[in-house]
Amino acid sequence: MEGLDRITLQTEGGQTAEVSLFAGHLLTWRNEEDQHYLFLSKNAVFQPPKAIRGGVPICFPQFSNFGHLTQQHGFVRNKFWKIVSVCDWSVTLSLSYDGSEFPDYPHPFELRTHVELCDDNLEQHLEVTNTGSGPMPFTAALHTYYAVSDISNVKVEGLKGLAYLDSTDGRLEKREEAAEVVFSEEVDRIYIRAPDVIKIHDSGAPSGPRIYEIRKRGFPDAVLWNPAAERAAAMSDLGDPEWRRMVCLEPGLVVSDPVELAAGATWIASQSLRVHRNGGATSPALKIERKTR
Repeated sequence: MEGLDRITLQTEGGQTAEVSLFAGHLLTWRNEEDQHYLFLSKNAVFQPPKAIRGGVPICFPQFSNFGHLTQQHGFVRNKFWKIVSVCDWSVTLSLSYDGSEFPDYPHPFELRTHVELCDDNLEQHLEVTNTGSGPMPFTAALHTYYAVSDISNVKVEGLKGLAYLDSTDGRLEKREEAAEVVFSEEVDRIYIRAPDVIKIHDSGAPSGPRIYEIRKRGFPDAVLWNPAAERAAAMSDLGDPEWRRMVCLEPGLVVSDPVELAAGATWIASQSLRVHRNGGATSPALKIERKTR
């Protein structure tokens, strides 16, 4: 990450998060013991037009190929953002698009992301305003990479009974039968109308079992992904065997409730991430002295 313009947030308890001005990208989140909560590949490329492998890429105005853009996951993850406000514990960044650069997306907008850090808790908001004169279609996701001890130790709770599109099988619609999803092979699923609370259990985490509790608002869907060995081997920006130490759980607006944002209107969505250590206990959030800089 040498030479990458970024902002470091810090709590009084010693936790840190780094946010890059390139891509408006939440890069890292570490606890006071320097344990990573977000995965970032050792082979990640920090130069446009390559997207950063890890952290939380912002997929907008398109997730995957759900839209008319030729750019996988849209183009804002390859742009430099501007600082709106910053303090010790939070930052807001913005990106303005005038609708002229990409002929397949002639819709101007202003996009903001806000990241707020507290011990074992992190909030991320996404806000888009249609600054054009006509309706603005889009899909979106926060492509969150979680750091795990080993994918064989991971189970995901909260998805049983949901319909999902299986991207490893031509996006065939299927039904989740498992109370806890495990990863014996590649998993790439778009869960339709997922619940607002989903949990990732890692039984082998440092210092004891860990639970990532994800609370999403405004995102109706959730994407679950781990590439497994064969697909990961084809990714030059994913070191071998790094696929074993990551899992993606992405709140998204993908297939449910299609949006055509009216001129002048604003859409807001967010995710709240909470880490429970030692199988459920979590240290209480510390009161942070909120001062600007």
